Amino acid sequence: MVRSILIIIIALATLLLTGASYKNAGADTPKKYCRGYSVIAVDKGIDCNGDTIKLVKLNGYFERLQ
Repeated sequence: MVRSILIIIIALATLLLTGASYKNAGADTPKKYCRGYSVIAVDKGIDCNGDTIKLVKLNGYFERLQ
């Protein structure tokens, strides 16, 4: 009897601890303005959002192709 009550209490405690709501976990974070990039190849780069972008070489530096 004590064993079954203990198992029910543990099961209920587990459900309470793992039943958190994650609906608006990232809703409060504002979107940041993406300005920079990293060069990964001669004509390719990755911007701060993780997207691949085209780069061109101007005056010895790689710049974004607009």
